[in-house]
Amino acid sequence: MKKLVIILIILFVAQNGFGQENTQNDSIRNETHIFWSDTYCIQMEDFQDTIATSKNREYCEKYNLCWGAFTGLFSIMDIPQKKRDKKVKEEIIYFSPAFEINQSYRLTSDSMDYLKQVIVFDMYELAARNCRIELDSVYKKIPAIGTKGIVFKSIESKIQEELGKMVLSYTQEVYILNEEGAFEKWRKLINELLNQTNNYKTTANDRLRFIKKEPIEIGYIKAKTVIGNLFKE
Repeated sequence: MKKLVIILIILFVAQNGFGQENTQNDSIRNETHIFWSDTYCIQMEDFQDTIATSKNREYCEKYNLCWGAFTGLFSIMDIPQKKRDKKVKEEIIYFSPAFEINQSYRLTSDSMDYLKQVIVFDMYELAARNCRIELDSVYKKIPAIGTKGIVFKSIESKIQEELGKMVLSYTQEVYILNEEGAFEKWRKLINELLNQTNNYKTTANDRLRFIKKEPIEIGYIKAKTVIGNLFKE
């Protein structure tokens, strides 16, 4: 069972190998990804893989896991390009949940199967907001240029771990154990958490940074190196 749970959770975990191709003229998507927005809900047709793998078909038959949202949490840090500006201008950190269109699959036309996967994308948005909240919390304690850059990856790693546990719990309750009312319970919980953190939602600038694949602030460049996870033993 443990091995099966691990395999299932891979469907939802952020993928480091997401491809970002040439962008379209759109505020929420490029050719391969849709970025989370409170003005657009992932649609059924956004799950463009209707064939999927034999393993996914097996999960569909055994656990009713017939849809798969291939989602990830994108992050990046930009810093001032000029050396003199680095002393007076703060680093800028962006987060955005990303839904990969071509890899996300659907094997049925069932609307409930669809809704059970849309919530996963919202979980990633909640994680993005928690990253921003924790970064702001640290900065309020140490309001200095460079503070966020130091703890950026540490906080992201911590939140990613928490996100993985959340998706795992959701997968167990809704798919593996098929608990009555589990989906409704999770939908209510995620809605409440999103409402509570609305001030930290993903913005147009967050999305634009990943759509353009280059800094959007004049005088900034992508940080060539970032400090790794300080919490890792």
